[in-house]
This record gives sequence, structure tokens and C-alpha cells, in this order.
Amino acid sequence: MAGTSPDSTAAYSPDQLEKGRLFFAKDCVFLKGVVSLEGLPVGDRAEVAFAGRSNVGKSSLLNALTRRKNIARTSNTPGRTQELNFFSLTDQLYLVDMPGYGYARVSRSKVEAWTKLIRSYLRGRASLKRVFILIDSRHGLKKSDLEIMDMLDETAV
Repeated sequence: MAGTSPDSTAAYSPDQLEKGRLFFAKDCVFLKGVVSLEGLPVGDRAEVAFAGRSNVGKSSLLNALTRRKNIARTSNTPGRTQELNFFSLTDQLYLVDMPGYGYARVSRSKVEAWTKLIRSYLRGRASLKRVFILIDSRHGLKKSDLEIMDMLDETAV
């Protein structure tokens, strides 16, 4: 029906939805912030990363998924997340809050450094199972979103 969106939970049984809710309700802790590939944690479990432009809401989504208010720091200022922030959800999964790409009020060299880190991480991490790219619906797809999507296609993430 035009103008309405389908219920995204309709494809799942109540039991599956409850299992998902209980999984994300488990203990989740900040593990570390990573500024270089050498600092990555051991790839001993699946990783799910959240990518998107600066200030699109990646940290807010992590807080909502884990039902914690401040596990991932949020800010109204673009460019606050400047590392790959790893969160350990029990001992089964890493959630990764990535620095935003696009606009940020930091030096160009800093943006270039974390862009290089992001691209290297996305290209070569065997334990990375999913990358969710958040798109700001007010602005739609931007060139930087399409570049990340193309790179993910090339690397089969």
C-alpha cells in the first residue's frame, strides 16, 4: 500500500523476536578504541560494524540495541567518534562503532587517517560478518555512502 511501510518484524516469529531481545539484553561492555590495525582485538568471534556519515546516529543505534543510554558516546558535533570502538556483547559478538565519514570538524589529516583505518578494517577483517550502513533519510545517499558500498561489494563483506 502506498505511503505505508511494512512491519519489519512480520517475518519473525514471536519466539525469534524474544530470542533477539534477550541476546541484546545480555552484558555489553566497551572493550577498546582502536586507532590502528595493530590494535584490533583478536578475531575470536563474529563482528558486526556500523558505518555511516558523521552524525547519522551509529552510536545512538548501538545504545538502542543494547538498551543502554551511554554505552556508546553520542554527540551533536560531527566527528566525535574517531576510533573503531569495540563493544563485547557477552563473549559471542563484537559490536563496532565506526568513525563517521563525510563532514567532521577536525583536521583534514585526522579525517584521512581514520578513513584509511576504516577502509583497511573493512577490507581485511575475516571475523567481520556484517556491516550496516546507516543513511540519513533527510539527505539520502551521498557520494561517500556509494563509495563505501562499492568497496564492500569488492571485498564481499
